[in-house]
Amino acid sequence: MSAHRLAATFAAAALAVAALSGCSALSDRSVPRDDLQDAVKQLMEEQSGQAVESVTCDGDLPGEVDATVHCTATVDGETVGLTVTATDVDGNDVRYEVRNDSASPTPEPTPSPTGS
Repeated sequence: MSAHRLAATFAAAALAVAALSGCSALSDRSVPRDDLQDAVKQLMEEQSGQAVESVTCDGDLPGEVDATVHCTATVDGETVGLTVTATDVDGNDVRYEVRNDSASPTPEPTPSPTGS
């Protein structure tokens, strides 16, 4: 499979990852960078069915709802930007969502003009 086709397939799979959430134990009220990178890599591989070469995050994910951290995933030499957002914190557990940065939200339908 060509690198371009694999990257396109991976990008489509990364869109599906947006619906997934992970859960990690907090350490000093944050998910450590190394743990987060491993968990995001695993989530993406499970969703896409493809090997992910690496996931690199900018830092720890703070243990606060709506906290975010940027990550980059690499597959077959192609990179995909990701945003990881904490969605729920319960004691020492944090749930988070992974979104593809290049994914566009579904556009809202434009209302039809009425009258003449």
